[in-house]
Amino acid sequence: MNERWPLCEGVTLAAPIVQAPLGTADGPRLAAAVSRAGGLGCVSLWGNGPATAARALRHVRARTPRPVLCALTGPWEPEAVLDACFANDARLFQVFWWNGPRLAPRVHRLGGTVFWQVGTPEQAHDAAACGADVLIVQGNEAGGQVRSPYALADLIPQVAAVTDLPLIAGGGLTVRADVQRVLDLGARAALLGTRFVASRESRAAPAHKARLVRAQARDLLLDTRLIDEWPCAPHRCVRAAGDELGSAFYAGLGVGNIRRILPAARIVRSLAPRRAE
Repeated sequence: MNERWPLCEGVTLAAPIVQAPLGTADGPRLAAAVSRAGGLGCVSLWGNGPATAARALRHVRARTPRPVLCALTGPWEPEAVLDACFANDARLFQVFWWNGPRLAPRVHRLGGTVFWQVGTPEQAHDAAACGADVLIVQGNEAGGQVRSPYALADLIPQVAAVTDLPLIAGGGLTVRADVQRVLDLGARAALLGTRFVASRESRAAPAHKARLVRAQARDLLLDTRLIDEWPCAPHRCVRAAGDELGSAFYAGLGVGNIRRILPAARIVRSLAPRRAE
């Protein structure tokens, strides 16, 4: 891939592909593989102390010098965690609605870039006002936490109308045509989660990956009970026995397009569109 896709100040990708935070399913090996292939990998730092965060980032750096996104998903990250990230060459941080207002000033003070996930134009406006540098726009087709009432194709132009910040768009994306569609709508890159859970480098259990390969969109249910470890929102899961929800088996509506467990680099290459000559 010889194309260059500017994402934000200081970050240019060879492929406009961003790996979503996957909780316990991501990790240094997956994040490094995605970044090494030309996308932007992501490592979740949920509940990690500074030593654990530093160790994870050292593992990334042993595999690639390219940037990765650190997702700060826990209810509270001590200042020492950010210090450890910066000491290990991390400068890109993803925040969410519950921790963004608190974390964005700290990230900026240390010279970092804030990627802020939103699901409505109002959330986008508030995030921009609180210091977001990049907005991650997630539609209601997504797996896991689903905070948006809008389909992604409707949400992207609504957000673009209230801010000129760079947009990364995700929600149910699994194939190249999905990526091209969000780029055509104005996003600078596509965010994919479920597709990377079903990668060789993912830390998801083999049974989880196998279930994703077998699943179709009709096998998913949106659980509207506000129960989870994160500050809660409805979440989309693979249906287990009967009508029960396999709450650990998050998946987006594009899951039916996932038919094989592939190396992350091959997934990145398969998703990256070609620029028109």
